[in-house]
Parts: sequence; structure tokens; C-alpha cells
Amino acid sequence: MAQIYQHFGVTTTFEGNHITITKNTGTSKEKLIRDLKNAPDIAQTIAVTCFGLGIACDLTGLHTLKIKETDRLEALREELTKLGATISVTDKSLHLESQNKMNKEVAIATYNDHRMAMAFAPLALKTSIRIEDANVVTKSYRNFWKDLKKIGFQVTEI
Repeated sequence: MAQIYQHFGVTTTFEGNHITITKNTGTSKEKLIRDLKNAPDIAQTIAVTCFGLGIACDLTGLHTLKIKETDRLEALREELTKLGATISVTDKSLHLESQNKMNKEVAIATYNDHRMAMAFAPLALKTSIRIEDANVVTKSYRNFWKDLKKIGFQVTEI
């Protein structure tokens, strides 16, 4: 992720037990092209980040995402489309066009998938969204919403 996020202008420094993440002024607007066959579970985070930054991406090597908690490729297509994305998926790839428009007040379905909730949450920096079944994150990160609040996110429980 640290290497991929350099494309987005993020520098990650590892020192002992600490990680420092710094946002640089320059973000590449070039299409991100990655084969994720060795780490397909990061595709959701990368695709949503690309959408949020208005960067196109072509992600391949995603054939195992169809057999996770949900069909993650179709779930991404459905939820990003709600936000205004132009996206297409196949049984092993995802293709997202760049754009600078994002719909507001969108409810994001999680499909009982913790990664869906966590991948979409940072879009709250750009638009108001509602994450349905938000507690699904407890599968892998019990304090996810509390930690987002600690860094300044406004999280409202309904």
C-alpha cells in the first residue's frame, strides 16, 4: 500500500514501531494500473481512493474477489456508481474512469463485508455519506469508528 499510495502523493515512513504518513502537495492524475493478483483484498481501498481523487484506474488479478463475503467487484461497481462513478468490472478486473464529480447524501451498502465499510469511510472527507450496517467493521477492526473520530471525522450513529 505504501508504494501504491506514492502515486496519490502519500509518503509512508516506517521507524521502529511507528508509521508516519505524510500527504505531499503533488498527486499524480495519471491512470493507476496495477495487477493485484498477490494482494486482491486491497482493491476496494485503491478503487475508492482513486474515485475520491478523480484518478482513473485499471485493476487486474481480482478473480478471488467474486468469492469473498460478497462479490466485491459487483459491490464496488454498485456503490461507486451510486456516488457518480463510471466503472466497469469483469470476473477479474475493475476499470474506473476519472472524474471530478461526486454525488452527495449517498447510502453505501456494506454487503456484510467489513472491507466495504472501511474502504468507503474516508470519502466522508469529500461528501456526506451513510455507511449501512456500519458495525460490520468489528470483524477485523473493532475500534475503527472510534479511531476515525479521534482523527477528526464526524461519525454519527443512527
